[in-house]
Amino acid sequence: MTNPLAYFVMVHHKPYQFEWLMRAIWTPDDLFLVHVDLKSRLGLKKDRRGLMREVRRIRAGRSNIVLMRSRATNWGGWSLSKVLLDAVRQALRHPVRWSHFINLSGQCYPLKPLAVIREEVAAAGNSVHVELRPLDALPPDDWHLRWSPMVETPLRAFRLPGRRRPPQDFDLTHKGSQWVVLPRAFCEWVVDAPVTHRVSRYLRGLLLSDELIMQALVLNGPWKDRVAAFYRRAIYWPGPKLLDAGDLPRLRESDAWFGRKVDAGADPALLQALAEQGGFVLGPTPSP
Repeated sequence: MTNPLAYFVMVHHKPYQFEWLMRAIWTPDDLFLVHVDLKSRLGLKKDRRGLMREVRRIRAGRSNIVLMRSRATNWGGWSLSKVLLDAVRQALRHPVRWSHFINLSGQCYPLKPLAVIREEVAAAGNSVHVELRPLDALPPDDWHLRWSPMVETPLRAFRLPGRRRPPQDFDLTHKGSQWVVLPRAFCEWVVDAPVTHRVSRYLRGLLLSDELIMQALVLNGPWKDRVAAFYRRAIYWPGPKLLDAGDLPRLRESDAWFGRKVDAGADPALLQALAEQGGFVLGPTPSP
């Protein structure tokens, strides 16, 4: 294989959906880093008990699926950005010489055959697939315009009163989706760049840093002129909307490589259609 990929998959529930995803994207040559949220692993919520057991079953016999150390992650918290940066570092230490880093959730699913995705990723070269939305063009009720300070515990991220001043030592002018496709050269730059430390120091105390961190790193470094026109995800709003069979026409017409959010337990017809379209192995029928 000429261009192995590194996938980073975050899982916190729905192991049957994670199995659908892995049946679609797993190959023996790529690298797969999997992070299982610590709260889910500990079974703090009844419907997530047994998640780690299922993930281990799905991983069995596949040495290129690497389980990361589980950390507690929370909506809005720095933990989501921290685990993403840690995944980039861990992927770079792995002997698989991958060309691009792709982060996914357990509720993502490919919209094209893997061969097509691989070919188009390779053709993009050193372009960074990151969504960039200028803060000054956002609707007035957007969370990020509040510049909300935040403190995070293992169980939850708490918004604090007041507003933080924008950073003084780097530009924070854009937001976007946390879902990205990053060339290896960008990842190698990120782990050692001084600006990564400045951005991290500021964002660890700001709400919803996961929609800011890669945007800030791209625009405050040598990749600001190498941003792809589309970040290659099909995510529909308001939501993110749980995709269903009614979305098939626009998913098929999209240039996206991956869609989210999907749930075979909610609409198996959608996943069956996408699996057949991509030539993927069908996933298991979810238990009632």
